[in-house]
Amino acid sequence: MPWHPDAIKRPITADKGRSPLGAHNRVNLHVAVSEAASLFGFFNVGGQVDSHFYVRRDGTFEQYVNTDDNAFADLEGNDATISIETQGGVTNPNTEPWTPAQAERLAQLYAWCAVQHRIQVKLATSSALGEPSRGLSWHRLGIDGDFPALPSILAGREQRGGGMYYSRSRGKLCPGDTKIGQIPAIFARAQAIIPTLPAPAPMPNVLEDDMIVILNKSNNAAIIVSGGRSAPVVGWDQYVNLTQTLPSLGVSAAQFAAITTAFPSGA
Repeated sequence: MPWHPDAIKRPITADKGRSPLGAHNRVNLHVAVSEAASLFGFFNVGGQVDSHFYVRRDGTFEQYVNTDDNAFADLEGNDATISIETQGGVTNPNTEPWTPAQAERLAQLYAWCAVQHRIQVKLATSSALGEPSRGLSWHRLGIDGDFPALPSILAGREQRGGGMYYSRSRGKLCPGDTKIGQIPAIFARAQAIIPTLPAPAPMPNVLEDDMIVILNKSNNAAIIVSGGRSAPVVGWDQYVNLTQTLPSLGVSAAQFAAITTAFPSGA
């Protein structure tokens, strides 16, 4: 279910060369620096950035991009990130909080993404490839600037030792100090929501005549095509399930390794 059932669905139709996500590693929180009720008109232009979701101050939200496809909000993290923009940030961007309705919606959306796409239930600690950047994240983790030093949650990319760039606009505040300070409470609320959500549909079984091809993507991500040329593309989170299925098909790990390249875990 890559379209949230409660979203106002407004799929972007502009051709931007969109690709399937190589993995679902994180949900990144942003502020749009806009009071617009919708970002659809701004996003639905070729060559323009976009995000998967946009949350208004009253908690109403739009979805523009299927969460199995990449959006263009997180630069080097685009191939493994679900992005959420939020209304606000025009005045007092560092001190303005998310409204209670926005904070609740962000918790709900992260919980839904975590269950639907098996995203780790943890707070990201940096934008570094691998475990540190997985879970619930925010834009500043991938932005350089004169931000507070660790252990402050307000630290940016430089203060955390580098990692992927989510933006190269030095000093960009997104999503702002006060909003970043709200993220632990949003995460805690999501933890309470997750057990109440239905499990996602099981992944399809791999059959004997299925074809498996490993393709490398940007930033060392990988995707898997199973079931032949017309099959859907699935991400790294399905790779583990797939390899666990191989022994029942009579395919050894050595045989599988012989027809594949390395298996990186996505950006």
